Amino acid sequence: MLADNNTPLAAVAFDQLRPDGTRMVVVVARCRIELDDAGNARYAPSQELVLSDQFEGDPQKAPLIRPSDLVPYRPAADVTVRGSLRSERPLPVISASIAVADQVRSVSATGPRRWFYDRTWRMTEPEAIAEVPLSYALAFGGRVIGHPDGAVDPRNPIGTGTIHPDFTPKSLDFAAPQIVAARDDPSGLPARLSDPKGFGPIPPWWQDRQQHAGTYDEAWKQSQHPRLPLNFDYRFYQCAHPDLIMPGYLKPGMTVRTRGFRPGGAAFEFTIPDIAPFARYSFTDGREVEVRLHLDGLHLDFTGSRPTCDLTWRAWIESCPALYRADLDMAPWYTLLERRLPVSGPEGLREVP
Repeated sequence: MLADNNTPLAAVAFDQLRPDGTRMVVVVARCRIELDDAGNARYAPSQELVLSDQFEGDPQKAPLIRPSDLVPYRPAADVTVRGSLRSERPLPVISASIAVADQVRSVSATGPRRWFYDRTWRMTEPEAIAEVPLSYALAFGGRVIGHPDGAVDPRNPIGTGTIHPDFTPKSLDFAAPQIVAARDDPSGLPARLSDPKGFGPIPPWWQDRQQHAGTYDEAWKQSQHPRLPLNFDYRFYQCAHPDLIMPGYLKPGMTVRTRGFRPGGAAFEFTIPDIAPFARYSFTDGREVEVRLHLDGLHLDFTGSRPTCDLTWRAWIESCPALYRADLDMAPWYTLLERRLPVSGPEGLREVP
């Protein structure tokens, strides 16, 4: 379907049925940029799409690290961070943050600590640490400790484990969460536990995404299958933690600032580079439609010797028998703004004012 890709980006075109049966023709692009200590960006030597969700290990037990690019539409932008919280010296609690334009999000981490029972469930004081992996495996959630049916917290099935007043053995102690919201009391009791906190992507079967998947019942089998349910919500495809879903999409020129992810907890910032792809859809009757792709993903990775940032873009139009090819090009951002190319919305193309 993607005939020509005239950009340095990795890209693909594919089609998918909407819940109402119309066919979407989607163009997706991905770019990895490498960042130096001053925040200067350059294209990574290799550009590749992510064709399926990638996990650190067993998907039922390990974090999702890279979400698939084969997503037709996202109503907003996802921001994710992979790495560790770091500080100059060991402390009981350390923190980190990311700011995209004027949107600031923070997270904290404690040193190792344990749940123990003393007339009620309590936490030990956290040990001092200088680095903690930013992983949902260290956040609230996980299996309900002692539950006879092996129940898990649907918000974060891989967390450290959830204390239950009826099932959890009171004679033992258990690992307590280390990744917490910046505002949380690190010595909190089970009754005050907050939502799982993290900056990584969320798998499709976790509650924050599953709640948007729609209803797959007998009525759906009889009248709708294989299409998505009529009550499917495209927010299902947002893979970021809810705190890091940015309305309005991202744009070149936005400044991204982080603190607490580089060695010693050093601050780091860069500017989203001027990469602005657009798709050209061609029809056998001679029509051409050009569509600006939304920048709907920014995925930072601090696990290597230098930070990298993966950017993703997306557009779609409704298909018809005369549509026979799609091509991908790019231009300076201000040029596309001046041309006022349409963009994709939840129901199809919309004009840019």
